[in-house]
Amino acid sequence: MSSNQHLEIVPSNITSDGKLSYKNGQPTIQLLIGAQDRFIVPGSVRLCGEITIKKNDTTLPAESDGIRMNERLGVYSVIDTLSIFSQRSSQTIESINHHNRFMSSYLSVTQSQGDFACHAYETSLRFPNYKAQQLGVVQNSQADPSSGDSPNSFCIPLVSGLFLGQDPIPLSNSWGVGGLLIEIQLSPDQNVLFSANNTDTNLLDSYYELSNVRLVCEVQRPGPDFTPQMTNTFTYNSISSYYNTINSRNAVLNFNLGLRSVLGAFMNVVPSAHINSWTRDGLATLNFTNKTGSRAKVNQLVFTRAGQRVPLEYNIDTLQKTEKAGFINENADSQIVRNYMNAVQNFAKINRTSVGPETYRSIGYSTDSTYSGAKTIVKGGSSWGMGVAYDSISNQGLDFAQVPFGVQLDLELTSDHPNAVFLFVHSRQTIVSSDNSIQVMK
Repeated sequence: MSSNQHLEIVPSNITSDGKLSYKNGQPTIQLLIGAQDRFIVPGSVRLCGEITIKKNDTTLPAESDGIRMNERLGVYSVIDTLSIFSQRSSQTIESINHHNRFMSSYLSVTQSQGDFACHAYETSLRFPNYKAQQLGVVQNSQADPSSGDSPNSFCIPLVSGLFLGQDPIPLSNSWGVGGLLIEIQLSPDQNVLFSANNTDTNLLDSYYELSNVRLVCEVQRPGPDFTPQMTNTFTYNSISSYYNTINSRNAVLNFNLGLRSVLGAFMNVVPSAHINSWTRDGLATLNFTNKTGSRAKVNQLVFTRAGQRVPLEYNIDTLQKTEKAGFINENADSQIVRNYMNAVQNFAKINRTSVGPETYRSIGYSTDSTYSGAKTIVKGGSSWGMGVAYDSISNQGLDFAQVPFGVQLDLELTSDHPNAVFLFVHSRQTIVSSDNSIQVMK
């Protein structure tokens, strides 16, 4: 019979005052789970701590300052990159760049507005609308313990393919990964915090600060019937990330994935000028956008493998393409929505979601350059994205090791206004371990 044990781990690079922040030169969190003859229980890895939002080094935000953070992400907005390495060999097991943007899609597809008002708030400081987030988190972070209040505490599951898999993760030196090094790169302050008032006047010195950071997880000792092997294989899900920009009506994107077992791929979009901007939410998942703020409609969408239409053997001609003159069809396109959600998570297994006609359409846009509507809309704002699943049945995936993944788009981009495209690919990978080394088979 196996036995379980809870671990609590503090960062190996913690400062003397225990505080971590991008602004003050501590943008990295390193956490070590040492090699041991145990397994990590799936889904048990969590990052816990406290977060304080500051207007400057000595002042906390007031409502009039208009300092905000993305209400759908909460604390997840501070994680720019999540990397997992073998402690023994330093081999990269999984690395997710733009992790906060990945979570923007993942959370909106897999959690409902009710979740944001209940357990999501308690664990990750997320709210169903921007005002609740502003009042309940940004302005409710007391930096002085003597006041009787404490900073906002959080305890979030670390979301990655490895940590959310179904199989226990072997930590052994002889039949596992040889311990784990988890490295978190914090996101710049100006990509986490932004203005609700369309001005950076009150934000230039603002920043977030983490304290009392620790990793908690549950490990399990093998039962007496377990037989260790000198060579062991461990298959897991992995998330890979890619980036490109679009600035033309007829856009063609090609990505060399180098992956053999691709299960799905999805993208989210934001104007490039919004990234790392005090006056824009750089983590929003918006529609393609013109410089005026108008929606750049998707008229046609094609997914390709080596230039061939795969897995959909046809072009997706959208509803927006055929809308009547003078009538703005803001309804979500059923084919794009279904394929997008299915790429994030198997559509048949999605029990609740925030994606719907209101959040998927071009919601929250203002026709002027301030995009004021996108910041103040309820229900977390736009949840727009595109994607396609390659294997929802056998879980074996499609081989993209030697051929490119492609996207062809017919857009109504009428002005010089680059849109950033963040691509996330879900694949199967295998670790082969022995007494001397481990190898990740992508």
